[in-house]
Amino acid sequence: TIFKCDWSSDVCDKLNKEGHFSDYIDPCSGLPMVNKNNQCVYGEVDALSTLLGYKTTNSGCCKVILHPKWGTSVYPASMFTKAPKDVFLAAVKSAEDALA
Repeated sequence: TIFKCDWSSDVCDKLNKEGHFSDYIDPCSGLPMVNKNNQCVYGEVDALSTLLGYKTTNSGCCKVILHPKWGTSVYPASMFTKAPKDVFLAAVKSAEDALA
């Protein structure tokens, strides 16, 4: 989770500095990490179920995704931006290069 948050933070920082809205969701709380003035919880599992039609199952008190290829061996995480696709992909590449 630390890797994901550092990487997501790098991508969002680059996009926001270029004037494009971007944010990512804290995988533990469901809250936005950049725009912390918003306290709306984003349900990752519900989103994947609704948007991609993934099935879910219960694991204790948690609902988990049943990915069509990897089963329950996935952990959903979302990032949002209004940047154009090419700008977003360039920010992703820059964050990946920084990790290399």
